[in-house]
Amino acid sequence: MVRVVAGIAGGLKLNTPDSEDTKPTLDRVKEPMFSMLSPFIPGRTVLDLFAGSGALGIEALSRGAEFCCFNDVDRRCREIIRQNLEHTHLLEKAEVLSAPYRQALSLLKKRGVKLGLVLLDPPYKMNCYEEVILTGIKYRLFDEECVIMCEHGRDVVLPEEIGGFRMIKDRSYGTVGVSIFSGKTGGEEADALV
Repeated sequence: MVRVVAGIAGGLKLNTPDSEDTKPTLDRVKEPMFSMLSPFIPGRTVLDLFAGSGALGIEALSRGAEFCCFNDVDRRCREIIRQNLEHTHLLEKAEVLSAPYRQALSLLKKRGVKLGLVLLDPPYKMNCYEEVILTGIKYRLFDEECVIMCEHGRDVVLPEEIGGFRMIKDRSYGTVGVSIFSGKTGGEEADALV
């Protein structure tokens, strides 16, 4: 069972895709993940790029994010995300895309979107974290205080810095690793995570 952990939709259950390629983030990972991210959520524009059920982006909206763009290449996921947004009464704060991730990033570039929080939870075998971050920098998608969360297999070691984004937190929960990067190297928010 996947549920929204906290915020205005806290406790509500979410539908999940019936697919081997989609793995919902477990509550035992999501709770500490969002405890770390909580200073960076209120009022931000969020991208949940490999959204699956939309659980991560919905968690961010529930905790005060201004808007979230959800994307998943699987069209079945798109329908499940819409259902979950309707169920949590957050549909008006969201957009749902169904495109390969490179195409989704290109579309956001054309729109001039500025992201304050990026949630990256791709299928672990893709290992595309660096490519996504570097593409986002190239396309000027990130605002100056953007934070990027990467969920990955515990055995994956990401670089300490990617294109000027510095890793400010790196934790493991069972087989899952969570790495958080910030483009802002100082300030109270970054200090709170170190």
